Amino acid sequence: MDFLENIKQHEADYAKSELKVYHYVLANLESLETFTITKIAELSQTSTAAVLRFCQTLGYKGFKDFRYDAIRFLHHHHQRPSVDILDQMTDNYSQLTKQLRNLNRETIHALIATILKQQRLHIFGVYYSSLPAKYLHMGLQDLGITSHFAGDLNSGAHLTNIINEEDSLILFSVSGGSGNFRQALSALQNNMPKQSYLITLNATAPVAKLFTTTIVLPGNLFNKQSIVDTQSLPMIFVEILLNLIREEMG
Repeated sequence: MDFLENIKQHEADYAKSELKVYHYVLANLESLETFTITKIAELSQTSTAAVLRFCQTLGYKGFKDFRYDAIRFLHHHHQRPSVDILDQMTDNYSQLTKQLRNLNRETIHALIATILKQQRLHIFGVYYSSLPAKYLHMGLQDLGITSHFAGDLNSGAHLTNIINEEDSLILFSVSGGSGNFRQALSALQNNMPKQSYLITLNATAPVAKLFTTTIVLPGNLFNKQSIVDTQSLPMIFVEILLNLIREEMG
């Protein structure tokens, strides 16, 4: 029995966390040679203990023995199938964009309603997140909707001078970290607008606690197993949002 057959034969023996490791290993055989036990635990959203139990279920003393057999199998038996790069890229984008269907419709409609209220709207995003923020700002201008845009830390800090509780704020942040907020918008921390939206790819974004509503886009975990750059997801979301707003406006 070879390495791969051994893994598949024990499928019924894996605990819940070990099944996550199992599915990740099967989908990423070619990467096992370069991954540590910590990396596999991170990418399979488990723990090093789960990876170790997975290896022991297969009959190995530990991860080192498992990895040795994996490398030997890859070098002597397993050949990566030839894949057309165009097909691979389009397939990955297709899978990723389909996940947008899982977004909460009520939350999206609430965001649209906030934008259409014609109250003062502020849109902020820095670095890569400045791209979807600016795209939304410009798209709303084309629809006749006024907004204030800040695409760097300095202009974000100046934005705090004109924001009050009756305004609306939309922040784009792929990571959802609190660092950029502290540097640019810290003056708002105790005086946030009543309508504030965080659009992020991080379901556990630290800065989310400061916002009334968080919209989590798909792709954060997917990107670790894909060649697709998830910076494109907020741009696609903005394109969808603008079309929905236009439909709502009639």
